[in-house]
Amino acid sequence: MQRGLVGLVLLWLCGCGQISERKQPPPSLQQLASSDLDLSGEQLANGYCAACHVKPEPEVLDRATWEGKVLPDMRKRMGLFLPEDFGTSLPEDEGVPEGIYSKVPLITRENWQKILAYYLEEAPEKPIPQQKMPLPKSGIPGFKLEIPRFPMVRASLTTMLKVEPETGHLWLGHRFRSLFVLDSKNGFKELDSIPTPVAPVEMKWKEDGSFTLLSMGLMDPANDSLGVLADYTRRETGWTGSPLQEKLLRPVHVEFADWNGDGTEDYLISHFGNHLGKLSLYLSDSSGFRELILKKDPGARRTIAVDFDGDGDLDILALMTQAKEAVLLFENLGGGKFREERLLAFHPAFGSSDFRYEDMTGDGLPDLILVNGDNADLSQVLKPYHGVRIFENQGSGDFEESWFYPMHGASGLEVGDFDQDGMVDLVAISFFPDKAQKPKRDLLYFRQASKGRFEAHVLPQAPDLHWLSIAKGDLDLDGDLDIVVGTFAFDELYQPPVSTWAPFVILRNGLK
Repeated sequence: MQRGLVGLVLLWLCGCGQISERKQPPPSLQQLASSDLDLSGEQLANGYCAACHVKPEPEVLDRATWEGKVLPDMRKRMGLFLPEDFGTSLPEDEGVPEGIYSKVPLITRENWQKILAYYLEEAPEKPIPQQKMPLPKSGIPGFKLEIPRFPMVRASLTTMLKVEPETGHLWLGHRFRSLFVLDSKNGFKELDSIPTPVAPVEMKWKEDGSFTLLSMGLMDPANDSLGVLADYTRRETGWTGSPLQEKLLRPVHVEFADWNGDGTEDYLISHFGNHLGKLSLYLSDSSGFRELILKKDPGARRTIAVDFDGDGDLDILALMTQAKEAVLLFENLGGGKFREERLLAFHPAFGSSDFRYEDMTGDGLPDLILVNGDNADLSQVLKPYHGVRIFENQGSGDFEESWFYPMHGASGLEVGDFDQDGMVDLVAISFFPDKAQKPKRDLLYFRQASKGRFEAHVLPQAPDLHWLSIAKGDLDLDGDLDIVVGTFAFDELYQPPVSTWAPFVILRNGLK
């Protein structure tokens, strides 16, 4: 039995082709630990890294980041602690749940030294620079920048922006337990202030004037279960919230659709979490809603309800971030059953942040548009592969990257035909920009000048603000799409605000 296992492991590690292209599953960490093979550092990395996620190649990070941050954490996750770790805090001391870091070594010290040597020998001394691209043009065609001014002193910590389609009102979520309704046609006068759980992140209006709101709980990385999905109804004394789901694991997105075809809207919650998380579909039944866990991993970021296979029922596209980064398809098989398929996969330092599913080429086939730029974890260095990408639909369930524009720290995305020329444009923001880069590229507008050719534009005089959220909508109800970009002032997180409120800026569309 052991000889057969060793042969299987050796065949997998030494076979031709890239790890991500192999059809057979990789050996588990337990299989690798018991294989007793004399393997090179690269072969060991192929096995140990790919047992949990797509293997990152050495060049994705510089040598110092590998050595000082990423590799030590990976080693500890595999249960190998060395004398150099004495005096440092253990995972359980930092609130890490059991099961994340192995309690028994899954790799020998000798094999770990081979992996360490492989990465440190092959990694670049400094981060690889961005590829050369045409500089963004100064000025965003058709748009005028507006920075609304508010008289009150309030922390500028915007967590959500939504433009109400019927009225143009702007609904704004604030980190400090508030949801504001602002009159976009009257100087953004405050129409309402609604107390909420911390950090509202997603909402949907109902025909009767009520709405459903998803509140995240703690924004900072944590394994808390303080998130709430609730219905809000207006009463004489104000708004009243009725929880639909509580104790959610740091949720960041909710999608509403009728996946079981019973005429009642279901909801799909992305529990981003931290070390723990999940992607949960809540299907309606005779007793209310039952939870179906589609994925029990942290990092669920956004989902899209779509009939992907054209069979008449709704499937699910999901963006998973954290270590096991991927765009996944959950095909609806009926009867509350779904089949998972991986459409795209990325290494764990890729930093996936947001995505959309829109036809960018006009061929009738929706494409995947993705921004990646999460830079908040163990590798806080500029990365050349951060940016905006289009993966073109090949018509057979396959997607191939057809366009890339580098953008340090790309974090948010909106897609639309903003100039109404029949071709879809893009706008992206960065939460982790390169502050030394000129011109400033924390907000980029990409006008599709011809099929598949995008012109990058920046604000001519970019304000000194930090972007976290972005939304599109017709604020003035004149028939074109405006863009709202939310600010998040780090220096106002843990101290009383001293400046007047500057929660967002407007890119006002002047088409009509």
